[in-house]
Amino acid sequence: MRFAPVLSALLLGAALTAPALAQTQGKPDAAKPAAPAKPAPQRPAPAKPEPARPLASAPKVDPALLAAAQKVAATFQLASADGARACAVTLTTDPAGSGFAVDFARDACAALPFMAQVASWGPDPSGAIRLTGAEGRTIAEFTEATGGSYEALRDGDGVYFLAPPSALHGIEAAPEEMLGEWQLFRAVGAPVLCRWTLTDTPAGGGRQVQVAPGCSAPLAEFAATAWRLEGGNVVVTSAAGQSPLRFARQEDGTWAKTPERGRPLLLIRP
Repeated sequence: MRFAPVLSALLLGAALTAPALAQTQGKPDAAKPAAPAKPAPQRPAPAKPEPARPLASAPKVDPALLAAAQKVAATFQLASADGARACAVTLTTDPAGSGFAVDFARDACAALPFMAQVASWGPDPSGAIRLTGAEGRTIAEFTEATGGSYEALRDGDGVYFLAPPSALHGIEAAPEEMLGEWQLFRAVGAPVLCRWTLTDTPAGGGRQVQVAPGCSAPLAEFAATAWRLEGGNVVVTSAAGQSPLRFARQEDGTWAKTPERGRPLLLIRP
């Protein structure tokens, strides 16, 4: 029969393909490559504490200088010679700059421009008070005067005073005490230079000064016109526009020109 060879061929093909099929079915599916594992998030290492910085030590102060400053430190009234500009200044013993700290209200002292340069102060071996700038340069040097006050002459600027308020209250004179006749001398026992009468008549921002004839040339040229009490001093103004003369009370009851630079001048009752 013809289909016998065909059947035999089919059976032979099936026998050949069966083992391959069995092998294919027996193998597991090829494993898919695993996705790479995500690295675990790293925690930031704790910050190392900064080493402690040594505390800045206070500047060393010469014990002798500190002792001198302690004798002077106080609140003073700083004023121009005519008293028109003034403010409170406190000299402390706190180290600052080239010396010790100065406390003052800058707006209150704005009328005294040189104070804007002041950074510290220091006592001088001579007994003076030095106000110094940031670089240690002397801005003003106040020498000791009367009644616990100090005076300074700044070139091209004028005369200034540092007076402790407590001293001002102790030496303040009453206007009535000053009324009347006064004589001016270079020294006690010297010839009379001029005679003034301090009156109670208002004049020139104070009270009128009557000048007797026969004054010596410098005082005649000064032409005193008015007087007033200011900070414990007698201030006499000039009709000729010269700088006012300021007299401070002395222990013996006389009044001496201050500052005492130049030729002395005394105001004494006849």
